[in-house]
Amino acid sequence: WRSGEITSYNDDDHEVFEQSSIHRSPVRFLCWNQNGTRLISGDKSGLIVVWKVDGRGQLHPAPLHQHRLLAPLTHCTLHQPRNALGKSLPGDRSVLDAYSWGRKSAVIGSTSAEDPIACFFATADGVVYFLSNSGEYRECYRAEGAMHSLLLLRGKQILAVVTQDMVLTQFSVSIDGQLSQIMTAKLSGKNKATAIIWVAEEVLASCSDESVIRLWDFDRGDNYVLQHTLSAPDEVVTSISYSFDRGILAGGTSSGNVVLWQWKGGRSLYPSSSSSSSLQQEGAERWELLATSALVTPILQVKWGSKKNLLAANSGSTVKILTEHVMNTHCNKQTSAVQISPSEVLVESHGTGLVHSVKTDIHISGVFVTKEYVAVWSGKKLVVYATSVSQDKSLVRVAGSFPTETQTAAIYEHSVYSIEKNQIDVRTLQGTVKQLLPCGEQEGSPVVLSVSRHFLVAGTDTGHVKMWDLSRREPKLLYSKKLPEEVPESGRVLSVKCNCSGSRISVITQTPDDSGRLLALLDVESDTVKVLNPAALYSQASPDAEPSDVSATDVSLPELAGAALSEQLKLCSELLGRQPVSHHWDSSEPRALVLEMEIGGDSSGQRGLRGGNRDGSWLDQRTRKGRSSCKYSQFGVVAVSLFVTRDLSVLISEVTAMESSNNGLIGVHVPFLYFSKKTVVPPSLPQETQPSSPAPQMPATVTRVTLQNFVGLEDSDPATLQAMMEFSYHSTVGNMDEAFKAIKLIKSESVWENMARMCVKTQRLDVAAVCLGNMGNARAARAIREARDIPEPEARLAVLAVQLGMLEEAEELYKKSKRYDLLNQFYQASGHWTKAIEVAEVSDRMHLKTTYYNYARQAEALGEYSAATSSYEKSETHQFEVPRMLLDDPLELENYVMKSKDSAIRKWWAEYLESMGEWEQAMQFYETAADHYSLVRILCFNGNLERAIEVAEESGSRAAAYHLARRFGMENEDVQKAIHFFTKAQCYTPAIQLAKEHGLDNELMSLALLSSQQDMIEAAKYYENSPSTQDKAILLYHKAGEISRALELCFQHRQFDALHQIADDLNDEANPEIVSRVADYFLEHGQFEKAVELLVKSKRLGDALDLCVANSVTITEQLAERMSIPKKPNETPAETERRVQLLERLAECCAGQGSYHLATKKYTQAGNKTKAMKALLKSGDTEKIIFFAGVSRQKDVYVMAANYLQTLDWRREPEVMKNIISFYTKGRAMESLASFYDACAQLEIDEYQNYAKALGALHEALKCLGKAKATNPATLEAKVSFLKERIELVKRFADARSLYEEDPEQCVQLCQSLLDEPSLDTAVRAGDIYGLMIEHYGRTGRYKQAYSLMDELRQRIPTVNMAYYVD
Repeated sequence: WRSGEITSYNDDDHEVFEQSSIHRSPVRFLCWNQNGTRLISGDKSGLIVVWKVDGRGQLHPAPLHQHRLLAPLTHCTLHQPRNALGKSLPGDRSVLDAYSWGRKSAVIGSTSAEDPIACFFATADGVVYFLSNSGEYRECYRAEGAMHSLLLLRGKQILAVVTQDMVLTQFSVSIDGQLSQIMTAKLSGKNKATAIIWVAEEVLASCSDESVIRLWDFDRGDNYVLQHTLSAPDEVVTSISYSFDRGILAGGTSSGNVVLWQWKGGRSLYPSSSSSSSLQQEGAERWELLATSALVTPILQVKWGSKKNLLAANSGSTVKILTEHVMNTHCNKQTSAVQISPSEVLVESHGTGLVHSVKTDIHISGVFVTKEYVAVWSGKKLVVYATSVSQDKSLVRVAGSFPTETQTAAIYEHSVYSIEKNQIDVRTLQGTVKQLLPCGEQEGSPVVLSVSRHFLVAGTDTGHVKMWDLSRREPKLLYSKKLPEEVPESGRVLSVKCNCSGSRISVITQTPDDSGRLLALLDVESDTVKVLNPAALYSQASPDAEPSDVSATDVSLPELAGAALSEQLKLCSELLGRQPVSHHWDSSEPRALVLEMEIGGDSSGQRGLRGGNRDGSWLDQRTRKGRSSCKYSQFGVVAVSLFVTRDLSVLISEVTAMESSNNGLIGVHVPFLYFSKKTVVPPSLPQETQPSSPAPQMPATVTRVTLQNFVGLEDSDPATLQAMMEFSYHSTVGNMDEAFKAIKLIKSESVWENMARMCVKTQRLDVAAVCLGNMGNARAARAIREARDIPEPEARLAVLAVQLGMLEEAEELYKKSKRYDLLNQFYQASGHWTKAIEVAEVSDRMHLKTTYYNYARQAEALGEYSAATSSYEKSETHQFEVPRMLLDDPLELENYVMKSKDSAIRKWWAEYLESMGEWEQAMQFYETAADHYSLVRILCFNGNLERAIEVAEESGSRAAAYHLARRFGMENEDVQKAIHFFTKAQCYTPAIQLAKEHGLDNELMSLALLSSQQDMIEAAKYYENSPSTQDKAILLYHKAGEISRALELCFQHRQFDALHQIADDLNDEANPEIVSRVADYFLEHGQFEKAVELLVKSKRLGDALDLCVANSVTITEQLAERMSIPKKPNETPAETERRVQLLERLAECCAGQGSYHLATKKYTQAGNKTKAMKALLKSGDTEKIIFFAGVSRQKDVYVMAANYLQTLDWRREPEVMKNIISFYTKGRAMESLASFYDACAQLEIDEYQNYAKALGALHEALKCLGKAKATNPATLEAKVSFLKERIELVKRFADARSLYEEDPEQCVQLCQSLLDEPSLDTAVRAGDIYGLMIEHYGRTGRYKQAYSLMDELRQRIPTVNMAYYVD
């Protein structure tokens, strides 16, 4: 209030609470949070207050937060993060419940995530602030000017700031309230806007005291106006309000009218993407003018209510609440009743086509119809009318009426069933109560009821469902169930119906928080309850389904596989994001249930899986993927046909989109769905007791839509319809064999066509062939036979789908089979050229040019020459096709040529001009097309030879040069120029002919060398006739490959220089006789190297080798290879002997020249490895000697290699020593190996005085001698004996030295005894013994004895170096 007081009103308890202790100036705004537990208020003085509100709606005296700003507050809008209810709180039901509107049990406490208060508010000076959930505020944006509007788009999180100067600034809002500027724009309008609001999808609407409403579509970058029929010339729109739930824009006018517009592009399953139809609509076409309500007094403000579709209109002195009046409908089998005005109903018999008009004096609030009667009631009175036909005219009479407050009633036979308080009254048509059907206190009061055949089913306000059998004299209670006990999510019962057999019941209930509706199915026999959950059904049909996706109370799918499961997955995706509106069982088939479902809500589609909100955030990744392929996503309402089995499993048979001209589904009677139409013009009919007009003159109020499987069977008998129903059920299950049995006796072509269509979905081509035969569709049968050669089964099915007109299915099958070539052909045949080109560019590039060409032909046939031209160019056929297409329009053709840069097109145009005699223009286009030949041709024809020569020289065109050469060569006009241009054109034969004819020998030689072999020979013959040109003839013969003739001329005319040149060019393929002759020539003249080469080429290898030996011609490795005869696979012994002899001679020659490696190679090729090793030993290449010995594996080679290695410094190279031992061992030369070990022992004694190692080497030598095979045993025995004696002496001295550490005296005695051995010097050096003894005496201080031993050593070895033995 202006005084600063705040008043809250509790509608449930009719209580009023006031709070006046905080604000002292007028309150500018009040803003509730989502769950009504917090209230934000702001006043003119700049004070903003956050109040805590209890469950009764009373404000707590102490506010939670308050802040004072320096400027007056003007606007406030609540910040509702997009994921506040869904993604941020997944699966937490208790938290979700806290967000439910009006829930008294919600806990009221301190500000938290459960009680959000985040909002944006603005001051009069244009500053925008953000208030966080913690109660702190910060400045977000400062506008340039005073604030007009502060608007937050729900769901999109877009904040719009509009100043008084009508400057709009848009921001994107993050979860924590951060702003990111998107755009700034100036809003247009004649006057200053009085109201600006968000409507629809990123559309801003404003009214500014004009007769129109201005709208700005920021998503499309468009602006437009909405107009209505004016009731007065000066009528203007004063206020606007938009309902996001209904998609309705309301405008109040100065003449007291309320005008409503429906947003046609907004009720889509995908808020972010409009439907295909709405995308084609522009501006005001996306809005539909609904109705205008006249309230007389001018309207100052209109405002939509939050829940009950209420619209408030404020006229200053009064506030009027407008509510939507829903026209009542009812359908019973083939009879329907539709209310067309507050007091009139049209009853239509669809079997006979007659329409009855029922006018009454009551305000109708409900209607029920049977074949004989129609009942209407107003809440105060119920009237029953009887309808009949007399002489092809309909008669309507009152059968009875009585006062009653019932809101729901039904008729069975001649009884009326109406709800009265907590019971159902059974009355006569005149109102006499015959019986009562009571409900107990715990069961509650009945609120809804319906009759199906002889079954009455009712639902109570406590969620009880009861069913009676009416076929007996007194109704018998068959079933009673309390629904909330089985389905806790169920709330108020909205509608209840049962099938024709009374075995199953369907119930639509409101959720407890009124956020949506759900459908429950009850099985009477098994007493089970299931809830239809589209998301759970979709999860079951998904390939990656998990058991946790489905709860125990969710309706499930039966066991399916293959195509049937895939079809159910596709159909289940159509249900995602929808909630039930109405439900109807078929009057004859107990399994058939049809649901009317609309987009929105938080009911069955979301129950038990994800927390829900309207933008679809409840869907997980799989269900969002399913929604992306929905066929009917752009339709707000669809009819879903189901089969409900005994275990309450469901099968979706088909989904039918409700046209925009229809209002809703009112019934089903196979083979039709019955929809009520939106607009009905009330007819001018006689009074109720007078006969009505014939049916054809009556307006249609109901639309019948044939079920897909029953198209063509509308007039069939019940048996046929029942058979088709069985077919529909089995085909939906995927059991095509049973489906085929069900209809095999039916002769209708439409039935077999439906069967063939099902074969596409179930992939049964064998059954489809039978169906096509029964249809008599020979063309389709032929197409199927021809498609047998296609390997992909999906592609074969696509062929069948095309023949049956199932183009969408064919498209999907072609994509699935990845036969993009066939998909391309399909698009072309169906006229979808854009898709065809796209497929060709991405996946079928082999046919890309063909696709462009076909499209060009199509465009040409339609007269679209511009598109045809572009496509011909892309198909690279424009050089012929475009001139052909434009030939009848020379001006357009010339324009195309002028714009084209294609040389072929310009050449064609030049030829066209030339044919018309327009030489100058023709030459211009020839020049731009770079056709120099044609240009020279025309210049020559016109006698402009200078220009022709210039063009030919500059262009380098061979054709132009040839044409000019022929011109000069004609009649010998200018032979030199003719030869020049023939040469430039690389046509040498006519040039040579001219040169010979005119004696131009110099030119002839150069031309012949450039020309062909035959021309060279002809020119050589010409030169051969002249003695002075023999050298030229020889050269030409040589170049032409006539070597024999060239050599003959060389020998004949002694042309030795040419002979040398020819000899250099001779190869192995040359004639051996010619080569031999040339070799002899070089031999005679002492050119031995040339002679050797030619002898080798002539295969005179022996002579070549003799020549090398005799004249010391160096044999290179290359020459040696050419002189070697290769080994043949099956050569004879004589050939082998000749080859070996030649190789050995060649090796000897190489060795004689010092080429030992080459000699080794040739000896090896000859098989003589011994000589090869000897030659290699002469080279001194140790590495190759070791390698060759290792690979030769011959004893004598091993021995030679070991002997060679002993000549090296093997003492310092252990690897050489190792190879010596290895080679002697492999060569079985044990005596040599023993000698080597003996030498090793002596080396150890002489160099290192290491008698221990020497003793080891001597033992190895003894072992080797033991293995040796001696040719002279006596000599070997002597060697062994001598070696043993040496071993004994060395061993005695080594033992003595080792004993010195333990017993030096004993060691000295042993050494003294060794000195007395006569053969001591053969094994042990006396100086080593004396040295050991002298050092001993020196250590013990017996110097005289030591000195005496030194004298004795000098006497024994006069030249001894004493320092060598004594330290």
